[in-house]
Amino acid sequence: MSRFILFLSIISLSSCALFGEYRHRHTHTTSLVKFLYPEGKLPLEDKRNPILNLPLRVGLAFIPDNSRKKVISPVLKNTLLESIKIGFKSKEYVNEIVVIPEIYLQNSQGYKGLEQIKTLYQLDIIALVSYDQIVNTKENLMALSYLTIVGAYIFPGTGFQVNTMLDLAVVDVDSRSLLFRAAGTSSSKSKIVADAYRNQAFSKQQNNEFEIAMIQMQGNLVLALDKFEKRIRSRDESEPIKVNYRKGYPGGGSVSLPFVALLFIIALLSYVKRRN
Repeated sequence: MSRFILFLSIISLSSCALFGEYRHRHTHTTSLVKFLYPEGKLPLEDKRNPILNLPLRVGLAFIPDNSRKKVISPVLKNTLLESIKIGFKSKEYVNEIVVIPEIYLQNSQGYKGLEQIKTLYQLDIIALVSYDQIVNTKENLMALSYLTIVGAYIFPGTGFQVNTMLDLAVVDVDSRSLLFRAAGTSSSKSKIVADAYRNQAFSKQQNNEFEIAMIQMQGNLVLALDKFEKRIRSRDESEPIKVNYRKGYPGGGSVSLPFVALLFIIALLSYVKRRN
């Protein structure tokens, strides 16, 4: 009789393993729209055209993350910002790129806040980095279990599906217009692991996804910078961006980086291949 009861217990636990799965959804985001328009109202179309003075002095910053749990480590943020700086510095029409401490933007939301930062650092344009990461958590009560003479021991397990996007938006504060954007995305699933290793596995997967999205964004940034260069050097009267040249700046000679773009693509393919 006791063996029969034990058998029924095992069957019951197995049923929990098959049908006892459920999901949680977590979103970590720093919204560009909410930062630029904190009151939630988008303005009517602005007719002002951007007027840029070359060479440009560019500000670079992460949109502040006001959540309690930070999903991007300071080290990874610095790595991303340095890679963005390299992309901008390679262009002749950029004189300097200045990293703005994230804390400066916490109390300077909206274009009015950016105007103060622009004046403080004597900037021409500002590049803002935001991210969006959606995590679907799948829990399985029988992810790890074994049978003993006194019953079955159950160790809850967890699996993750992580979708990540990094976005770089370059804005002209005076005209309140978006000049160009460059984004990178990544998506992956992890196997169910015991909860004792949950935090470690989740943090590793989060960092990996940001790194992959970062590599893709770097490649897209090279292309976006080249396209933007063609726009500011265009003599087409229909081009809304108007350009002035500072004293001593020649204003000639296009600097293109197809070789660098190729290296980024090769690095991305190599990285994805190693992971697979």
